[in-house]
Amino acid sequence: MSQHPTRKTTVGGTVALAVGALGVVYGDIGTSPIYAFSESVHAGGESADDILGVVSLIFWTIMIVVSIKYLAVVLRADNHGEGGVLALFALLPEKIRKAQRGKYVPVVFMMLLAAAFLFADGLLTPAISVLSATEGLGHINPDLARFAVPATVAILAVLFIFQFRGSGFLGGIFGPVMLVWFVTIGGIGLHQVILNPASLSGLSPVHAIHFIGSHGLSTLIVMASVILSVTGAEALYADLGHFGKRPIRVSWFAVVAISLTLSYLGQASLILRKPEMVTNAFFGQVSGDGLTVALVILATLATIIASQALISGVASIANQAIRLGLIARMKVVHTDARHYGQTYVPFVNALLGVGSIALVIIFKSSAALAGAYAFAISGTMLITTLALFWVALDHWHWKKRSTVPLLSLFLLFDVSFVVATSTKIPEGAWLPLLIGFVVASVMWIWRKGRTVLQNELSDDAMSWAAVTRWRNSRKISVTPGTGIYLAAIQDIVPQALERQIRVLHSMPEKIVVVNVVTLEKPRARQHPDIVQIKDFASVVTVYAGFMEITNLPRALRTKALEGRVDEKNATYFVASRKFVRPPKGTLNRVEELIFDAMHRNSSLASDYFRLPANRVITMSIGD
Repeated sequence: MSQHPTRKTTVGGTVALAVGALGVVYGDIGTSPIYAFSESVHAGGESADDILGVVSLIFWTIMIVVSIKYLAVVLRADNHGEGGVLALFALLPEKIRKAQRGKYVPVVFMMLLAAAFLFADGLLTPAISVLSATEGLGHINPDLARFAVPATVAILAVLFIFQFRGSGFLGGIFGPVMLVWFVTIGGIGLHQVILNPASLSGLSPVHAIHFIGSHGLSTLIVMASVILSVTGAEALYADLGHFGKRPIRVSWFAVVAISLTLSYLGQASLILRKPEMVTNAFFGQVSGDGLTVALVILATLATIIASQALISGVASIANQAIRLGLIARMKVVHTDARHYGQTYVPFVNALLGVGSIALVIIFKSSAALAGAYAFAISGTMLITTLALFWVALDHWHWKKRSTVPLLSLFLLFDVSFVVATSTKIPEGAWLPLLIGFVVASVMWIWRKGRTVLQNELSDDAMSWAAVTRWRNSRKISVTPGTGIYLAAIQDIVPQALERQIRVLHSMPEKIVVVNVVTLEKPRARQHPDIVQIKDFASVVTVYAGFMEITNLPRALRTKALEGRVDEKNATYFVASRKFVRPPKGTLNRVEELIFDAMHRNSSLASDYFRLPANRVITMSIGD
């Protein structure tokens, strides 16, 4: 979306977007009270001191990680209004971004791993969030507990099916529901605090410090549950392009932070009053069947919405990865013409939907999924902090003396979370770790394979001098009209033209070669450039941001090209190329197989660049 707001977007529009952000950005973190506090107390102990220590740890974790780290610092690392780890990656120094070998390779893979972990979150969050709420059926009637899994599967299926409507549409529906949710959990928590104000002392960091001192290294076990209170913080950054900084910050400080604090304090007050409620701290805050049913229904709606935060975040990351050349081309749909960041990637959405439903069927309970849930989050948070250090020094030009202490505070939490959640690897954390390494490796292979392929194309390409010789010979015919050719690499003869010359022995009267350059910023402001390289041929460079969808016909009709490119009457020639095994030493056999599979299944250039189907001729390029 535009980061140059008009009067409308700065006043009424900000309020509307802030409410929408409640439904998309804060859905995940907003439903954490359902399970985070009980899990943390279970790990930390049930004495009064332990309960106050746990609520203090949760409160200060939320304040430091969300209010300070993400909202005050990380959101500054927007790439022309877009967020997420890949937008952060694009802000790193070029020597790091372009590294193919050497000391910066681990940094590149680390950033790819962070993006991959968000994919893992996109699988896990819908599964555990919705399942944790439908398990509330058992609190209404134990006989209903067996319906938790089937209900979750049905809910997830509907949620993923309606993703094509876009996060703006869903946020417009979900935002008001989440506003009701936050007011409800805040009000319930406030009621419990009034009944027993003792939990208010947990706002003091003294209790957290005392807890750490008395529990020592075992505090790490507790932190593995405490991190559940900030799940969704990374999605907050990834969804930046969907809503913008101001609405996200307004939502947090005006609604979310207050409600979450009251909810956790309320649960602490309840347990201090009634220790037997420790296993049901959230739903136990209300009494009576009617109120319990209402809270379970509202919690189910809220956890459906929680899933949206990660789903929309993954869509943003997938679109960025495609544009940055980290994964194969896939169909990307803009769901709102007014907001560039609102996208829907059908293949990724289907993959997440099937994966989430499979996890629910396999693990069967939110407790079984909890071990897997937090590890990917902690890994992404740590990598974000490390990358932020480079951006702060290189891009923002911060002084080391102020940068190091602040980022060290963030690292203290991040490293603690990673170490703590690593203890859960045998219990399920191996799953996001496996998914992360697989997805990151696939992105690395695609990135490496594209480089190899481009080198091969450059070495084997026909020269323009050769094209001229063919044109002047009597061996080919020159057909009337304009032919537009897509070039994967700048300054080389397109494969489709070379194939047309060698096989069909023809070429158009006018040749326009189009090269699309993806810039390392979300949106391009440059008009297309055109250079006449021969009296019969010209090269047009079209610029695109990594968050944009390139409509090539529209780009070629701009005023900058008026009178020089007859797009409306031109024919497009595109190459359908089979993957050719590269020279030994560039890709190993496994890398070749993976790259070949992705290459064969990537979207056609004609679809990806929105070319008119009735004016496209595809030239098959053999082995």
